[in-house]
Amino acid sequence: MKSVYDTCTKDNVKVSYSLYTMLFELGLNPSNKGTIYLKEVIEYVVLNGLYDASYQEILKRFICENHYELKNIKDNIKNALYRVDYAKARKNFERYLKLPFDVYYFSPSKFISILALKYKN
Repeated sequence: MKSVYDTCTKDNVKVSYSLYTMLFELGLNPSNKGTIYLKEVIEYVVLNGLYDASYQEILKRFICENHYELKNIKDNIKNALYRVDYAKARKNFERYLKLPFDVYYFSPSKFISILALKYKN
């Protein structure tokens, strides 16, 4: 998939690579399409500064710009978060996100918000 970041900008590339690694360390499956969509949506939020936007609004904008289908995106993201390796997530959650582990954070809107806010600065 084409990355939305310019490869000449070190900061954006750093966010992209560290985000992908973090998703794997938080127990998401690298071969799951939903994991790839999660990464793209989080990068989209960071790139466009949509930290205060609702999950629905973010998806509408993201889908409109990338010409995806809403149902596919939502289903794949839910599936990726449903199939998280919780043992791995428990082990690394506090280390990466500075939050105590809670399954509550694995809803799509909360997960995207937490990870996007990590890269806000």
